[in-house]
Amino acid sequence: MMSLNTNLGSLFVQSNLSRSTMGLNQAIERMTTGFKINHAKDNSANYFISTSLSSQLSSYSVAQDNVAMGLDMLTTAMDSLSLLSSHVSRIRDLAEQASNGTYGQQSLDAIQSEITARLDECSRLVASTEYNGIKLFDGSSASGSKFVQEVVPLTEDEALAQGYTVIKTADELQAIKNNLSGKYILMNDISLFGYDWEAIGDSGNAFTGEFNGNGYVISNLTINKPNEQYQGLFGYVYGGTVENIGLENINVSGAWYTGGLVGYLRNSSIINSYSTGSVFGEDYVGGLAGTLNRGNITNSSSAGTVNGRNIVGGIAGDVYGRSSIINSYTTADTTGSRDVGGLIGYLTNSSITDCHSIGSVTGDSYVGGLTGYLTGSRISNSYSEGSVMGDTYVGGLAGYLLNSNNIANSYTKSSVSGNSQYGAFAGYIGTASCSITTSVFYSSINPGLSAVGWNYGGADLSGLSDGGVPPASSSQQKPVIITFQTGIYSAESSQITADLGFSFELSVDISSSDSARNSLTLIDEVLADINAKQTEYGAVYNRLESALESIDVSIENLISSRSTLRDADIAKESSEYIRYQILQQASATLLATANQTPSIALQLL
Repeated sequence: MMSLNTNLGSLFVQSNLSRSTMGLNQAIERMTTGFKINHAKDNSANYFISTSLSSQLSSYSVAQDNVAMGLDMLTTAMDSLSLLSSHVSRIRDLAEQASNGTYGQQSLDAIQSEITARLDECSRLVASTEYNGIKLFDGSSASGSKFVQEVVPLTEDEALAQGYTVIKTADELQAIKNNLSGKYILMNDISLFGYDWEAIGDSGNAFTGEFNGNGYVISNLTINKPNEQYQGLFGYVYGGTVENIGLENINVSGAWYTGGLVGYLRNSSIINSYSTGSVFGEDYVGGLAGTLNRGNITNSSSAGTVNGRNIVGGIAGDVYGRSSIINSYTTADTTGSRDVGGLIGYLTNSSITDCHSIGSVTGDSYVGGLTGYLTGSRISNSYSEGSVMGDTYVGGLAGYLLNSNNIANSYTKSSVSGNSQYGAFAGYIGTASCSITTSVFYSSINPGLSAVGWNYGGADLSGLSDGGVPPASSSQQKPVIITFQTGIYSAESSQITADLGFSFELSVDISSSDSARNSLTLIDEVLADINAKQTEYGAVYNRLESALESIDVSIENLISSRSTLRDADIAKESSEYIRYQILQQASATLLATANQTPSIALQLL
């Protein structure tokens, strides 16, 4: 049919011209970008997959940088430890030289002078070795953080998004007592100097919420209420959490249930917190908590002085009800009358794991370097150092053990003095059900003193051994836990954790050939510790290298997969370009012909 009104041929040609033009433009886009998928409309499923692969590749690139920095950190630690080893090896050579009886006093003084200089340099190395602001050996960052675990503070926006109430002033901090079930977070350090502090919560109206110190410090807390119970920054916490808070220069005085941070902690937790200063009370007194009932204290510490009458401990006075103290320590000097412990005064049906106490402990009865009174409980991987002084039931690790207890993989270097029933390890064991395994005391620290003052229950002591001369003190060592992010996910499989912490404490006396010979054992112990730490570093270094290789393999495979999904085949696209170009030219020519059809129809009229 030949029509004037409708030119079907032209419409058909226009449609095909449009398609060929679109095809030509698509081919041009693919060849210029190099991708066959440039928009979700090109292939929605593969677009999603390739975008996800691109995100993973970006994360793996960051993981590569993370591992490379981890390797640099470990190299710094290993090189410093190698230098430390060379100094100690030279000290050993000098001590062995001085052991020979051919040197006069002037020669020995000259040798001692070099030893002293090298020991000073060793101490400087351990204290100053750092990487990117992190001190690698002594456990403190360049900023002087005293937290056991590093705290990454939340920003105010992040805190508000998580439902926290922000605390910035002393008045806002005190106002917590008006809403004891809230969720609070600090946004800066707060000084309570001159502030008449009222403990947050009491036995009738406890704090039940969450308090996050966010890595900040509350200083100059002063409480002088010697006749009032439940004293501390928090008086009574029930079912709540206190974490990431530091207390410095505190002076707290109360009656029963007095602690620097919490007076009475029930069904609650203290996590990654510390206190320094003075705590004084009557009964149930602790540097962090007066009493812990069915709760836990984790990654926390205390320093300063803790004084009370009965049930006094550097971390907590009374701990019971299946509670736990984990990875915590105290350097506080603890004094009381009965049930006095460097870490815990009275421990019942609870556990101490990976903890230590290195302060002095003084009391009358039931006095121990780690715990004064122990019943139905467990101590593992823990130790005590410092001095323990008392009258009766006095022990380097524990004063009095009653009922079924289990002590494993623990030791004491405490010097012990007493009048009756006192021992280098324990003062009194009241039952045969007490189990002591792979634990150590050192007879050289308490010459002539038996391991246990009175083994009344006839407990099996075969698992308790005499270490003789102790190795170099580890009392100043704090963990330096570094988590290397070696993958792109939050799971543990994407992380490698290492403890870089290392302490150095060595005293070498070569005033005579005999003392020089005796020092060789101590020096060998230090060298063994250095070699053991180097082995740990080497193992972590190898894991990081393996992780780096694994990341490289993952990146190669992801790039290959993304290329298969998204990259354009230029040979194919160039052919498509030519094909659509020819079709476009043909359509343009035919369109001109089709547009002449109505004029031909006019010739028939």
